[in-house]
Amino acid sequence: MQKIFIIFAVIILSSTVSAQMKMRNLQTIAENPTDAAQKEIKNDSTTTANFVELNQLGVKKALVEKDYKQALEFFSKAVEIQPDCFICKFNLGRSFLEVEKYDDAIRIFNELITVKPNSAELNGSLGEAYNKKELFEESLAYFQKSLKLNPKDPITLSNYAISLSLLEKFEEAVGNLDKAIKLQPDFAEAYSNKGYALFKLGRQKEAFETLKKAEKLNPNIAQVHNNLGVVLDHFGKNDEARKHYLNAVRLKPDYAEGICNLAISYLQKGEREAAYQQLKTLEKVHAGLAEMVRDVIWSRYVVDASKVKSQD
Repeated sequence: MQKIFIIFAVIILSSTVSAQMKMRNLQTIAENPTDAAQKEIKNDSTTTANFVELNQLGVKKALVEKDYKQALEFFSKAVEIQPDCFICKFNLGRSFLEVEKYDDAIRIFNELITVKPNSAELNGSLGEAYNKKELFEESLAYFQKSLKLNPKDPITLSNYAISLSLLEKFEEAVGNLDKAIKLQPDFAEAYSNKGYALFKLGRQKEAFETLKKAEKLNPNIAQVHNNLGVVLDHFGKNDEARKHYLNAVRLKPDYAEGICNLAISYLQKGEREAAYQQLKTLEKVHAGLAEMVRDVIWSRYVVDASKVKSQD
C-alpha cells in the first residue's frame, strides 16, 4: 500500500498564539488597584471605582490570569467612567484583538488614531487587526507606517513579515525577520517565523536550523514544535517528527494543526485507532481539518465498491 504523506505547515506569527503574532503589552497607569476597589468591582458596584484602578485590574486579568473576557469588562467600565482615557481605550482595543473581535478592535484603534496619528503602536495594532481579518494588503500599509515611525521595533518587524509571508513574499519576510532578530537576539517567535519562510523558499536545512534555534530560546511554543515536525517529515524522519507533534499538542491541547499532523503521523505508521482518537479531538476544534483527516482515513482503509470489478 502506498504510504500517505501529508505536510500541513502552520504559519507562526509572533506571541504565543496560533499563527503567532507577537502581541503588544497592555499599558498601565501609575497606580495600583486597592483591595476595596477589587471588592467593589467584584460586586458590580463600580460607581465609586476609579478608572485607573479598573484599568490596572484589567491589565492584571489579561497579563497574569490570561482572562481577556474579564479584562474587557474592566476596560469597558474604565472607558465608561473616563471616555477620554487613551490608555484604557488602547487596552480595550488590544483585548478585542485577543478575543477575536477584530472589527471592534479596528473601531477603537481608528478612534484613537485620530488623536495620535503618528503613534507607531496604534498603526502596528491596526496592522495586526487587519492581518487577523486576512486583509493582508491592508495590514502592510499600517505596518509600513508603524515602521516608518519606529524602524527599530522588533515586534512590528516580525508581524510585518507575517503578512509578507501570507502574501508569499518570503524573501522580503526573511529580510525583516533578520532585522528583528538583530534588534532582539532572543526573539524566539522571529526565529520561528523565519524558519517557516525559509521552508517555503525551499531552504529546508536552514529552516530546520532556524526552528531549532527558536526551540532552544523557548521550548514551550507549540507552533515551533509543529513546524519542526513538518520539516523532519520532509526529511523522512517520521518518528522524530511525531515527537514534536506530540509536544505541540501537549503544550496546546486545542491546537488544530498539531492534532491534524499527529493524526496523519499515526496513519503513516498504520496506527488506525490512535489516528481515530486524534480525529475525535480534531472534530471539536476544527471541522475542516477533521474532514480532511477523515478523507485520508477513508482513502486508506475503505475500498470504494464502485471501483471494484465484479468477480462474476
